[in-house]
Amino acid sequence: MASTFENGNDRRCNLATDIEPNGSGLSRRLIYKKLGPTDRGLIEDHLLRLDTTDRQMRFCSRVSDRAIRSYCERIEWSKTTALGCFMDRRLRGMAELVHAPIPISNNAEVALTVEGPMQNQGIGSELLRKTLVLARNRYIPSVYMFCLFENARMWHIARKFEASLLFKEGEVEGRIWPPWPSLLSLTEEATADYHALFCASLETIVLVTTHSVSPSSEKK
Repeated sequence: MASTFENGNDRRCNLATDIEPNGSGLSRRLIYKKLGPTDRGLIEDHLLRLDTTDRQMRFCSRVSDRAIRSYCERIEWSKTTALGCFMDRRLRGMAELVHAPIPISNNAEVALTVEGPMQNQGIGSELLRKTLVLARNRYIPSVYMFCLFENARMWHIARKFEASLLFKEGEVEGRIWPPWPSLLSLTEEATADYHALFCASLETIVLVTTHSVSPSSEKK
């Protein structure tokens, strides 16, 4: 029997990612940056690396590799603001903020994913915090989150941001009300964009430099 996801129900669920940062210093190696249509391959690879349990937590049902590829092809970027967490140039975590059409509500729905080895490091909380800043700067009055009833760790993340929780029929619906944008929130987003661009440029310089001084190039 096909899952609801494979039948076209794209309502976003959530994968629990952390309880508290473990103090490992991992954040010094992480880069958060916005994602776009050109990153579809990275997004697909990230979601395909999720194991069976994490896929069910993320999509509220069991999904196949084919269903994930189809999902990535159907992302409506005109309505989606996505934020990625990178480590060693690989996408390890992601938040998707999907906007409802303004004539309907102008609210949005957010979903989080973090790969298994990177969970319990505080990445999920940081992705949500940064995504709420993006929602705030886009005048989104409320952000919804959905997760399975057994996904208690997701409740914990939502409650950090004063979400109201509604429990019903094996699922939990969370709702957060971001404040209106301020000079501080706008500056935070602009600074994060600049930082991501700077890190990407620095990585490119390092790669080019490393290649130019490699043993193979010296022999030539």
